[in-house]
Amino acid sequence: MNPQNTWMNGRIVAWDDSRIHVNTDAVLRGASVFEGLRAYRSADGDDLLLFRVADHMHRLFGTSMRFLRMRAPYGPDELLQGVVDLLHANEVRDDAHVRVVVYFDEVAVGHEVDGATGAFILAFQRPQSPRLTTGVRTTLSPWRRLSDSAMSPRVKASANYLNGRVAGVDARTKGFDTPVMLNDQGKVSEGPGQNVFLVRDGVLITPRTTDAILEGITRATVIGLARDRGIPVEEREVDPTELYIADELLFAGTAWEVTPVVEIDGYRVGDGAMGPLTSQLQTAYFDLVRGRAEAPAGWLTSVYRERVPA
Repeated sequence: MNPQNTWMNGRIVAWDDSRIHVNTDAVLRGASVFEGLRAYRSADGDDLLLFRVADHMHRLFGTSMRFLRMRAPYGPDELLQGVVDLLHANEVRDDAHVRVVVYFDEVAVGHEVDGATGAFILAFQRPQSPRLTTGVRTTLSPWRRLSDSAMSPRVKASANYLNGRVAGVDARTKGFDTPVMLNDQGKVSEGPGQNVFLVRDGVLITPRTTDAILEGITRATVIGLARDRGIPVEEREVDPTELYIADELLFAGTAWEVTPVVEIDGYRVGDGAMGPLTSQLQTAYFDLVRGRAEAPAGWLTSVYRERVPA
């Protein structure tokens, strides 16, 4: 069932009335950028906590919109207030996924550089996925990740995700849950909407931010959680065959959270179940986002209480 409302250009709008024109650049060319946010029910059950929303807004304005020369009619604080207002309007009290989108509106001929923009926000309740426990099966995709010389994967542009959709559909038609994509150098990049980690001999390894990946906020969180626990971390080029011989594999992303990979191209990963290091990181992640563990200042934003103590 769809939620009752969206937020569109400064106001709460009924779901069925939430429309943009077919002649927008967003519709015609996929010209929009977005951020996916997570809201988690707090450990005490009394609040809903938005995770690292300031970092998401910084990436939206400082990377994606900056790269595409977009000037939004709303600032980060106004969009954050829109998120909170929408969660209230939809009476969301449990885990939710929120999408904040800034789009190019109708464009007058000859004015593409400074085209008008708009913004909308969607919020969906999103219970925990069974794959967090069972894990997923993956495959190396024959489709390569976009390169920085074509359209930078660090820009969270809606049109970029057609690349991942093609790879994802291909993987699912072959019986897998999701793919791992390589970059144009043949090194491991990321999944269609999630970063990739592997474990070898107790070391957590992940591709570099220059290996055609999104500079993931969950990725950075996982790296920080690992280092806080004394787990060695390497950010480096990763050969595809390393995934086949890894002790553990995991995906990390706002939508994917910390998800174990139990099989890749018929190779069983570890014992075919979530590995101990992945389990440790997943537990630490959920302790953090639900307020059970102390979070850095500004990482948890209250929806139903005025302020969440850092």
